[in-house]
Amino acid sequence: MIAYKGCWEDLTCTFGKGKYQYFKGRKIKEESSKCAARGLHCAEYPFDCFHWYPPGKGCCYFEVEAAGSLDECGWDTQISCTEMTLLRQLTVFQMAARGMMYMVEYPKRAWECQAEGVSVTRDRAQGHGPDTIGIARGERPKVKGAEGSILGLLCEDSDGNIIDAKVFQVKGRIKPDTWYRLEGRVLKETEG
Repeated sequence: MIAYKGCWEDLTCTFGKGKYQYFKGRKIKEESSKCAARGLHCAEYPFDCFHWYPPGKGCCYFEVEAAGSLDECGWDTQISCTEMTLLRQLTVFQMAARGMMYMVEYPKRAWECQAEGVSVTRDRAQGHGPDTIGIARGERPKVKGAEGSILGLLCEDSDGNIIDAKVFQVKGRIKPDTWYRLEGRVLKETEG
């Protein structure tokens, strides 16, 4: 299955049995998997990676192939597996976009996330600087952020299904510290 993994810049992780070295493009194998105890860890929902590897703190992120014996944690989308391949490195922007795509695909699953540098919340959210994330979801969500923040809007209908979505970064024509919303698929400034 396709999942997501955070790690340090040197492709090491410190969750589980201590420091573990990963390699891009190489399949890594472990003998057994048990979430939070052993195996190779990743998450189905990209935002769950940020709980252990926050953006802007010397971390990098990958789309991975998780295979072999899979063990789900149950409290979030974290998975432990016996085989993993780091397929491609993703930017924080790409992780935010994939997290939003996950919400579009699975609108009824748990989705709110509060982690260091990441705020994915109902109705309004803020980004606080380069490579921080602020994503709001609701019937009329709005977001704002400091220069370099990655922002997202997910508009939903009264049943909670996503009907429109946009991810963008505060730069150029997108002003810092200004609230934005989606109106007719167009990004518009709005009141706080």
